[in-house]
Amino acid sequence: MINLLPTEEKQKLFLEKKRKLAVILGIIVLVVLICLILILLSIKFYLLAQTDAEKNKLKEIKIQNNSIDFDNYTSIIKKYNKILSELDYFYSKEIYFNGVLNVILNVPKPENLIFTNFSLNRTDENKIDISISGTSETRDDLLIFKKNIEESKEIKNPVFSSASWINPKDVKFSLTFQIYQDEVQ
Repeated sequence: MINLLPTEEKQKLFLEKKRKLAVILGIIVLVVLICLILILLSIKFYLLAQTDAEKNKLKEIKIQNNSIDFDNYTSIIKKYNKILSELDYFYSKEIYFNGVLNVILNVPKPENLIFTNFSLNRTDENKIDISISGTSETRDDLLIFKKNIEESKEIKNPVFSSASWINPKDVKFSLTFQIYQDEVQ
């Protein structure tokens, strides 16, 4: 086919084609953008619906947790936590009598020496003050016991009262010393 149109007409037709092509491409881009916006909006509404559903579930759970039963259980738990903390404090201050008595009874003592009173007192976290009073037939028996007490590694700072050394026979004595609890457990 032979194109006999003048060049001006040809240019007009060519520009018209370009314009139609630009319009078509513009419409296509516009349709793609509209579709993209619609997709993003649908995702947004879906996410909003899901978050609202989760918020409603959370509100229901909070309402259930704020019920009377939950308050009762909370008060029971607090009560038992308090009891357990008091028990923990009590047992942390506990004196292991068995270990302390073993230390004292393992010290050799003369047969004629008798304990009449015995007391324990925890003075700090680890130190136990012990007071023992008793009787001994002779001062020599008490001196032997004093020597044995001083040789014991677990017993610290043994002190006999000065009244313990006055009588040579039928001696009434009083002894104080410390034992460190970590050494006797």
